[in-house]
Amino acid sequence: MDTFILNAQQKAAVEYNGKHLMVLAGAGTGKTRTIVARAAYLISHGIDPRRIQILSFTRKSAGEIVERVKAMLPEAKGLDGSTFHSWCYRIIRSNPKIFPFSNFTILDESEQEDVFRFILGQNREAAERTGIKAGIFKDVYSKVINTRCALSLAIKEVVLAEERMTDAQKDEWIRNNKKYFETVINQYIDYKQLHKRLDYDDLLLQIINILGSNPDAKKHIASKYDHILVDEMQDTNPLQWDLLNLFIDDCHLFCVGDDAQSIYGFRGADFRNVHSFKERVPDSSVMKLEDNYRSTQEILDVSNWLIAKSPLKYDKQLRSVRGAGNKPELVHFNSEWHEAGWIADDIIKGITDSEKSYRDYMVLSRTSNGTRTLQTIFTERGIPYQIFGGMRLLESAHIRDVLSALKITANVKDELSWMRYLKLWQGIGNKTSVKIIEGIKDCMTIEDCLTVLKGIKIKDSDTMGTLDAIKDMNNNPSKALEVAVGHMKNMLSARYGDDWERKSKDFPVLIKVAESYSTITEFLSDFTLNPVLDEGNMMADDSPRDIVTISTIHSAKGLEADTCYVLNVSPGVYPMARNISKGSDEIEEERRCLYVALTRAKNRLVVTRNIRSIQCSNGTIGQEDNKMPNNDTYFFNELPDNLFETEYPKNEFIEQDNSYAGGMTPWIPAFGFDFN
Repeated sequence: MDTFILNAQQKAAVEYNGKHLMVLAGAGTGKTRTIVARAAYLISHGIDPRRIQILSFTRKSAGEIVERVKAMLPEAKGLDGSTFHSWCYRIIRSNPKIFPFSNFTILDESEQEDVFRFILGQNREAAERTGIKAGIFKDVYSKVINTRCALSLAIKEVVLAEERMTDAQKDEWIRNNKKYFETVINQYIDYKQLHKRLDYDDLLLQIINILGSNPDAKKHIASKYDHILVDEMQDTNPLQWDLLNLFIDDCHLFCVGDDAQSIYGFRGADFRNVHSFKERVPDSSVMKLEDNYRSTQEILDVSNWLIAKSPLKYDKQLRSVRGAGNKPELVHFNSEWHEAGWIADDIIKGITDSEKSYRDYMVLSRTSNGTRTLQTIFTERGIPYQIFGGMRLLESAHIRDVLSALKITANVKDELSWMRYLKLWQGIGNKTSVKIIEGIKDCMTIEDCLTVLKGIKIKDSDTMGTLDAIKDMNNNPSKALEVAVGHMKNMLSARYGDDWERKSKDFPVLIKVAESYSTITEFLSDFTLNPVLDEGNMMADDSPRDIVTISTIHSAKGLEADTCYVLNVSPGVYPMARNISKGSDEIEEERRCLYVALTRAKNRLVVTRNIRSIQCSNGTIGQEDNKMPNNDTYFFNELPDNLFETEYPKNEFIEQDNSYAGGMTPWIPAFGFDFN
């Protein structure tokens, strides 16, 4: 601990000796360093590392914290870092007497939607009367569970949020249709019980329900921990709060987060878990980290100004340890093509003239669609890039195809996996797969299932051969994957055609990951709860590591770059037009979203906006007709003159011949305003 350098605020938090502490850690103030130092401090002062639980929102961040502690203290062996869901899964699996569903397997999000789709297929009245698709039913259910809100409110916020209805009309729609949601949700719960499945939310909900009603069980589980350290506390939702609340009496909570960076309200995150911590948690204190190690003071001045304009009292002022730098740039464009071309030129110039690298640059957009033009220009200019916020490996069809075989061997009652697996093979469609599943529904083992399958005429012998080859490999998931891929590769190659060669490269990586697991069930559950290879998609498999990062703001947490471009900070985008009518909570989350973007920059911050923003903020564009926000709502209205250097670069798009000056891309005047 003597070699771990901490500033005064960090040191005070690390050495806190009270019951519960909320550390308000502003952007770039060393929150990870602080939580690492806290764990090391506890261990060095005699706390058994096995009695410390670290919780974060990704396996990567939790693992990083643990590894940094172990690098400092060899005696930290046994320290665990997990996501909330993985921690709960481990508690359930290791306490089968308390949790009777400990042998259930996990439904991923796509499978949840499949179950709702199946139920709606059986319940045609609910489907036809509501006109709501399976994914929306799933979202309503998840909203109820994660935010602990009433079903009526969840329907209003998920189903009717964008509908052009008065409040009275929405209330009437809910009165007429609520019974269908209740029926479908109850059928979904019954389905999970019948098929021995748990979804993500069940992992937390079932622990909360059982421990909340069984004081002895609660005491038994809580007795295993002395300290619970929570990273990114601002991203917790009411369900996660209820889980932590179970441990308040018996454990010490040390939570690190920033209410000003709470940007996942659409997933149920509640910034009040940080903002109101002291009021909610007895015998607790709040400390602040305000010394910023990432950005220059001029960048922080803009960020501080933005968050200070909020009616909420965040009560933090970031101070740059690095000192002064250049003012941020506010650059105006008349089209997204003009913007993308200017950014590409700026990056190339920086690399040519200033000996910078591509990795020194990051581009942030409010939505993934906001970067399409930029990607086109980067590709044409030969600028390598990676995208954060793309498809996770788990969501890839070819991965789910192979995993369906492993899921069947882990749980023969998994009807969804049977349906997916069977329909992969030649000659098996919906009717045949339903017939097969009906025939094996009473089977209790994979051997029983295979006996039934042998009595059915199936064209491809590998349909049964794959399952037969891996049925005894439960204790060797890596080998099971390798064997399953070997048996299925001819079928998958034909299925995916020319794209198979690229897709097949994912499997050696997945097989390598599976080597660290002792059972198929353990591998499947952890892979579902903590998907690997979801950090971003490369432009090409052979892209160099020296690359520009393009990211949505919601995928940019934890990222930073020397130069950061924040795209299109214009009315209708910050805040987004569709959120203005929803109320102050949505508008303030939009403010926090922009705050996160601004605080990613280390030395140079470039904010772009459309030239028409000036007209809009002056009220000269028809606000009502175009659904533009009013002056008070637009975050960058009436900017102090001393915060930015303002630029109006020459437009290199030639309108006369409707083409780009370089002859690459047609000129398009629109800039991504959302008037619809």
